[in-house]
Amino acid sequence: MPHSVRNRFLLLYGSETGQAQAIAEEIYQAAPQYDLAPELHCLSLTDKKFNIEKERCLVMVVSTTGEGDPPETAEKFWRRLKKKTLPSNHLAHLRYTLLALGDSNYTNFCQNGKNFDNRLEELGAKRFYATAYADDAVGLEVVVEPWIAGLWPELKKELGLDSCSSSLNCQEAAKDNCISDSRDGPETVDVQTSPQEPDQGSKDQNSDLKTQNSETSVPNATEIDSVSVVSTSNVKSNSFPQEKVVSEKHTDGTGSDQKIPNLEKPGVASLVYSLPPLCNSSLTLPLNPPSYLEVTFEENTNMDVSEFLLQNNATFPSAASPVTMAAVTKATRLTSHDAVKTTLELELQLSDTTVDFQPGDSVGVICPNNYEEVSSLITRLDLDKVADTPFTLKLETGTRKRRATIPEFVPKFCTVRHAFTKCFDIRTPPKKAFLRMLSESTGNQQEQRRLQELCSKEGAADYNQYIRKQHLSLFDILQAFPSCLPPLDRVLENLTRLLPRPYSIASSPLASVDRFRFAFNVLQFPATKRKRSQQGVCSGWLDQITSGFQETKNNSEVESEKFKKMKLEEKPKIPIYFRQNTKFRLSKDILKPIIMIGPGTGVAPFIGFMEHRLHMKHRSTESVTFGNMWLFYGCRHRDRDYLYRDKINGFLDEGILTKLSVSFSRDDNPSDKDQPRYVQDNMKIHKEELADLVMNKEAIVYVCGDANGMAKNVMEAWVEILCEYTKKTAFEVSVLLATMREEERYLQDVWT
Repeated sequence: MPHSVRNRFLLLYGSETGQAQAIAEEIYQAAPQYDLAPELHCLSLTDKKFNIEKERCLVMVVSTTGEGDPPETAEKFWRRLKKKTLPSNHLAHLRYTLLALGDSNYTNFCQNGKNFDNRLEELGAKRFYATAYADDAVGLEVVVEPWIAGLWPELKKELGLDSCSSSLNCQEAAKDNCISDSRDGPETVDVQTSPQEPDQGSKDQNSDLKTQNSETSVPNATEIDSVSVVSTSNVKSNSFPQEKVVSEKHTDGTGSDQKIPNLEKPGVASLVYSLPPLCNSSLTLPLNPPSYLEVTFEENTNMDVSEFLLQNNATFPSAASPVTMAAVTKATRLTSHDAVKTTLELELQLSDTTVDFQPGDSVGVICPNNYEEVSSLITRLDLDKVADTPFTLKLETGTRKRRATIPEFVPKFCTVRHAFTKCFDIRTPPKKAFLRMLSESTGNQQEQRRLQELCSKEGAADYNQYIRKQHLSLFDILQAFPSCLPPLDRVLENLTRLLPRPYSIASSPLASVDRFRFAFNVLQFPATKRKRSQQGVCSGWLDQITSGFQETKNNSEVESEKFKKMKLEEKPKIPIYFRQNTKFRLSKDILKPIIMIGPGTGVAPFIGFMEHRLHMKHRSTESVTFGNMWLFYGCRHRDRDYLYRDKINGFLDEGILTKLSVSFSRDDNPSDKDQPRYVQDNMKIHKEELADLVMNKEAIVYVCGDANGMAKNVMEAWVEILCEYTKKTAFEVSVLLATMREEERYLQDVWT
């Protein structure tokens, strides 16, 4: 029966990596169970599919990118919304609620959501349900779950619909009817369960998960939960066998076999073992996402994997250029062998010289997953025999997933090995909905119960402690639960896309029309109880493919003769694209003073800035005057990881760099106890001069590096410096800095 207009509301999302879209689709999937009819659109479709001026009820889910900016898909909508000519009653007819996604590691947490919220209110719109701010640093689900749970009654109230009867309220209706979809986003609205006694006469006494439409302990891939009721009173996690070793052979990249121990001690909580009260509790579970993909193997088809399109030519986030293959022409190790971290600089050469970039831009590197990890996952899923057999994907006939689509980043013809290597992210910890699906494919009663606990509302702390904080991958979890064997189609439904890694360009286009450089740390993750030692997905790959010809800091003139003699077309190539950047660039006003703050690899874009001005100076037929450039740089040790030391000193000698302030966090100098250890310490030493530059000379501040600590500490240092200089309160200075961001005088390029 079609819904009346009265049931309708507009559901919009602005997403960069798919999180906001997944949550919006989750709301869309569940809404019909509450007799609600959402119209779902991406914000990019404004004027094509929706017109906010004609709406009366709006639910919006938006993420934040960059320095508090809207995602690319939301930029057009935001530009229209912030027009100064709009009257204050422009949206007086609109009632709305908003869910903002962000990461508190970044300075401007959820800033885009806050901007949308404030602007809607300025235009006269009224909230019918409180705005929520979900933090990816601690887990989006912490906020998303209760916010969605509370959304339904507020929506029905706002739309003037009859409330649920007293015997079956909205939350109970969810228990009986809600089918959810959270393939690549946070899990669905919680469904409260209660303990039930098992059927003593049933042959199926090993299953602790019962549904009205299920008759087997482990449903197959086509079965769907219509009720999420967990019978837990007789199934205890603490009856899990506690002393065993999972002995799958694999290599860690060095060729050595490893065994992952699974030694649990009674009375101690762990990934596979819970304690009271959790092990005795009834559970609130996310509903099992409905199946929607079918994998068909083409056993009589022979295809060359090299012919597969790279992620099916699907558009990459923030792409400002097509994907192109760039040859690695040089690899230099910038740190000494005894440095805490290994930092590499790669020089890439493009065959297409028309690609345009500016200093401050970044490049997206499209990387594969680690081959050994892919092989281990294939073996664990019992897919070795079909790993290299081409398959096709199609939508499952009669799927209950609304708006089901085949992932656009999977080639029409693919193989399991190619999909796990080039298309899907197999490293990121599975979401709770993924764990719920895994529990349905687990044959051991205690293992199934523990997986249910980990994805439940009651087990949120355990999920964060044993999966999220430990960065466990799908393979790690499957190793810990040996009886879990999910079908391939369900795995592909729940894996997310393997995304490119962004790196700041450390060179100027004036230096070369077809070459550029970037620097990065080779990330190292030590082995733990549940994980093998690993390198970063992208940085480890780049390290491996260049290991045979890397130049070292101490002997930079020595290069592999074999590599040196190779023709360009013979050198290793990596797929890259240039990313959108409208702010983190050199000012067109070359007279404005510039303050650059970039410890570690955060100095990379500033090398590009200074190199650009050096070439401008040398190319000019007349004397060129630049505004002062002041660099705050920091590293651990002066003699181990002082990146670009010679280049920086060269810029000083040329007069391009006016002032340099360096700090070394782990070099002890007993004679100088006041030696600054971090860039923010150096800033405070020069506080009067910095404040004068910002307040009186309109200096532009650039900050690049780690968002988790450095960027926050630098912001706090600016607040302290400017409070003292202006005699304003911390709040007033924060407003001042926000204004500087809007005026593009405080710019950040940060990462976690």
